[in-house]
Amino acid sequence: MKKLDIRTEENGQYVVITPMRNEARTIETTFRALQAQTTLPKKWLILDDGSSDGCELIIARYAQQYPWISHVKVKDRGYDFVGQGVADLLNHGLDLLKDEPPVEFVAKLDADMDFADDYFETLIREMRQQPRLGIVSGHPYVLEGGVKVFERHSDYFPSGTARLYRTGYLNDIGYFVSSVGWDTVDILRMRMHGYLTKICHEVPIHHMRRMGTRQGYINGMVRDGRNNYLTGYTPLFLVMRALFNARYYPYLIRTACMIYGYFSAYLKGLPRAVTEQEYQFHARLQRNRLLLRGVDSHEAE
Repeated sequence: MKKLDIRTEENGQYVVITPMRNEARTIETTFRALQAQTTLPKKWLILDDGSSDGCELIIARYAQQYPWISHVKVKDRGYDFVGQGVADLLNHGLDLLKDEPPVEFVAKLDADMDFADDYFETLIREMRQQPRLGIVSGHPYVLEGGVKVFERHSDYFPSGTARLYRTGYLNDIGYFVSSVGWDTVDILRMRMHGYLTKICHEVPIHHMRRMGTRQGYINGMVRDGRNNYLTGYTPLFLVMRALFNARYYPYLIRTACMIYGYFSAYLKGLPRAVTEQEYQFHARLQRNRLLLRGVDSHEAE
């Protein structure tokens, strides 16, 4: 496996990587949020794999104003490759950082996010306060009828929409796995190395598109179940999770979609995105959660 080796030092600086495709409706809001940050990034790499909705003109306009914005055009694969496509773009971005000046942190940011002016300053402060913290994010919400509806995240599971990584620890776990569920596997790898991960529930961030709906609501729920299989969820934990999710709209349809997605992947024998060691670690973590022990107990670590 190719070793990840991004230059790092404790300088408080960070770079942002944004994988994107056809985000003209939302990216300008994300531009405004990032350029208003109290702590600006050293560089913002926008990795575009074939947008055709006018994104290029929007990005070019902002790049002229802000020299730290870099628009990187990647070969168009001809379609929106959810999950694995994001991971591959992120890995391309990591390779581009190898020749850049050292930074203490690397952020992954979606192009459909809005957040407070001190968002990244707050995340960096969290990193300073917890030296073992490897990944941190705010808590995303969507607006439904003008009401904030927060996405469901466990305390240890930072959102993949707007994460901050400590560069040294990211080097330790290596490149993102080229698969859907990459943002689960990196959490497992961080924790297997003895590092911490967390979501800051008190730091809200606006997700302008509900998670998992890019290719339709039903598809997203089925994909959720399939992703759970690929990232090493045990059958028991998946069923319990699916039943728990019956409390949320569209209720039992959500449960059925998750179970179908998981077991159809199981019956097809799809290769998992985790190693056997990572699978066993994930199983112990899930057992602790079912027993209400918490993920940071000795058995999970």
